[in-house]
Amino acid sequence: MNKFLSILTLIVFFNLSLRAEKRTDKKTIILKDWLQTEAVAINLPAFNNSPDIDGQTFHLKALIQENYLNKQELKPSVNEVLVWNNSNLKWNKAALSKKEDLNARGKANSLSYFVSYISVEQWAKAKLIINTFPMLEMYLDGKKIASHYEAESEKAKEITSDITLEPGKHCILIKVLSQSKKNSFNVKLQAEKAWSTKDFTFSTNPEHFITINNVLDGTKVTSTQLSANGQLALISYSRTLPPSDETEHWKEITDINSHHIIHSFRGTNLDGIKWLPKGNQISYTKNYNNKTSIFLFDLDRGTEKEIANNIDDFEDYTWTPDAKTIIYSEAKDHSKEWKIRKIQGMEDRLPGFRYRSFLFKLDVNSGVKQRLTFGNLSTQLNDISSNSKHILFSQSRPDYNEYPYSKQNLYQMNLETFKVDTIWKDKLFGGSALYSPDDSQILVQGGPSCFGKLGENIGKQKLANNYDGQLYIMDLKTNHVTPITYHFNPAVGTTVWNKKDGNIYFTANDKDYVRLFKYTINAQSFTKLNISSDVVKSFDISNDGSTLSYIGCGISNPYKAYTYDLAKEESTKLSDPEKTKFEKVKFGKTEDWNFTKENGKTIIGRVYYPPNFDANKKYPMIVNYYAGTVPVERSFGGRYPLNLYAAMGYVVYLLQPSGATGFGQEFSAEHQNNWGITTADEIIEGTKKFVTSHPFINADKIGCIGASYGGFMTMLLQTRTDIFAAAISHAGISDITSYWGEGYWGYTYSVNAAGKSFPWSHRKLFVDQSPLFGADKVTTPMLLIHGSVDTNVPLGESIQMYQALKLLGKEVDFVQVKNQNHQILNYTQRILWNNTIFAYFAKHLKDQEEWWNALYPDQNL
Repeated sequence: MNKFLSILTLIVFFNLSLRAEKRTDKKTIILKDWLQTEAVAINLPAFNNSPDIDGQTFHLKALIQENYLNKQELKPSVNEVLVWNNSNLKWNKAALSKKEDLNARGKANSLSYFVSYISVEQWAKAKLIINTFPMLEMYLDGKKIASHYEAESEKAKEITSDITLEPGKHCILIKVLSQSKKNSFNVKLQAEKAWSTKDFTFSTNPEHFITINNVLDGTKVTSTQLSANGQLALISYSRTLPPSDETEHWKEITDINSHHIIHSFRGTNLDGIKWLPKGNQISYTKNYNNKTSIFLFDLDRGTEKEIANNIDDFEDYTWTPDAKTIIYSEAKDHSKEWKIRKIQGMEDRLPGFRYRSFLFKLDVNSGVKQRLTFGNLSTQLNDISSNSKHILFSQSRPDYNEYPYSKQNLYQMNLETFKVDTIWKDKLFGGSALYSPDDSQILVQGGPSCFGKLGENIGKQKLANNYDGQLYIMDLKTNHVTPITYHFNPAVGTTVWNKKDGNIYFTANDKDYVRLFKYTINAQSFTKLNISSDVVKSFDISNDGSTLSYIGCGISNPYKAYTYDLAKEESTKLSDPEKTKFEKVKFGKTEDWNFTKENGKTIIGRVYYPPNFDANKKYPMIVNYYAGTVPVERSFGGRYPLNLYAAMGYVVYLLQPSGATGFGQEFSAEHQNNWGITTADEIIEGTKKFVTSHPFINADKIGCIGASYGGFMTMLLQTRTDIFAAAISHAGISDITSYWGEGYWGYTYSVNAAGKSFPWSHRKLFVDQSPLFGADKVTTPMLLIHGSVDTNVPLGESIQMYQALKLLGKEVDFVQVKNQNHQILNYTQRILWNNTIFAYFAKHLKDQEEWWNALYPDQNL
């Protein structure tokens, strides 16, 4: 009997333990961490007791429905002050009652705000349950998810909302309208089946990791133009307008010394806003009935003048240095509607090939317009001489009989007599030209082969990579050419020849930096400017040569506008529109990590760590690369914001394989006739060495991702290694031959990727190195993602790889982005595309498949 009782007692105790365990499983939890504002009295409108035109009387819910504050940007912290009309309200930690309720604590018709932050490391689903007496609205990340509009409730009302949370921190905001008696409420979270409350963290700290909305939303500074005396700046801005897919663009004139905004062009439909080369004057264009007028506005006098009108097919314009003449272009598309047509050459299938642009001259004082160029080839303005007497313009045309299949002519025209002198004719590798300050020389920007072997410094390589920008000085009398960047490794970008100090200023890819350099003519030396950014997007120099402005960013710093005093060699911040947006964003550390190959060549790279990195843990890793002919810059945001990948809990390793510009001509020339073999092996070697030297990497959970040429590299890598657990190719090339023939720029890109090689002459390159022909070697799960109207890399490149892998029984997924080209630019689709990438990596590198399954549930088709 005693033995029986003992067994019975054990059974009862076991059952009670199970029940207790179920009770403590924490499927539901009360949210206790809240910030609360003081209550603010909300006045009722006049005549609130009178019925409106529809016979409806005023309802108190209208007080709470008003958008008093910007809910999307409201991310307060404790003790932070909230400005309300002319009052300052303080955010305090909310005190819960003994029943763990919150209380609005205000007089009737007072408004209070409550905020709590909820964080998840993985995509998760839950239900929010509110039991409330007063009227309230609940928002998640600025979007309303629940509401209660019953006034003077005697009994608490339960309202619920199902929520899905992407990895990261989210803001719960509650607006409460106090009533005369009961003002308490509470909020609970109920985890869905696959999760527990341990997966959700609550706090009152707004500091968070970077999100895709941080990258895309807000005001961006995009460019600067300096006035003639360098005292005013015309700054260009843009911002997305969610939830729509539209983007707003505008310009502001800012005083450089005071930083005061002198004038804003926001909301106008003016185009072509530019400084005149003299005085504080701007010009701009406006369309009337499909015809263009040009206006001049004097800021000092406050006067506006129309200087030209009724211009057909207007394209762009440039002022002569004396501000007396405008050189403008008219452009027209000569394509016609067709049902069947003959293609007039390979370029004729490209949109815009029958587009022709020609130059015109406008005398500002008289208003007389004269045509400068005519013919069947477009003419492009290169520069205007300092004395305003001559222009440089060029023409280009395809020529299929001679590599590289295009030829360029460069001309000089006298603007008074219209006499044309030929500077060069039928140049195989063309360039653009600028006048020297005294107009006796021109500065030519082109590739290493612009003047034949003269500028090539490619060592053992057979062909130069002509994407590697170089500079040459050509004497207009003797035609003597000096390749000034012959021993200069960075690849030249935008260039200005300063008319004041006679020096040449330019941007250049210096490995993975984009820096500003100065070339001093007399000393024949290069100097790196002391700028405040890793990457310079654009720059401008005032017409008097005193001041330089630029747009720059860093790995963890968004773009800002700066001025640079050329005499003092100092930068001053001019505009930082995203400063406050990133004050509460926590970034992980970044550092360089390079490795040396057996042949002694160093391959540089960098590493992005998760914000709360712990070297004692094991992390999945994502390897990123472009591997094409330009390096992946140390820029902020972009197509693949690697800080965002790190914020998702991945260590991100980015490397710059052989063939990229910015490392010297011999390095960039390795891109020629290689098509990924060297670069793929370097990526594999670098990944293995990184994992070996970093024990916190989970070697079984490594993913890789690349786009365009990088997408090709993703596919090729999987035919040569099995070290990756997941691979993503965006707009990748699977068959070099089909890309060469079908891609809009396939055969012209091949001038620098497969120079003098063709499918019929180099089968080893075009066929054997195409991933499609090695599809049977792929063992890695792969995601192919592609814009449905991609003209650079046709959609078929992903289609045929998908088809091959499906027929081979390989694990592959294929996602198309509707009506998007080579880049995903649509705001909504950009977020969906980004989440697709994260969900795929979460499935394969974190064993968390819920997000992917929610985005792309299997259908019984």
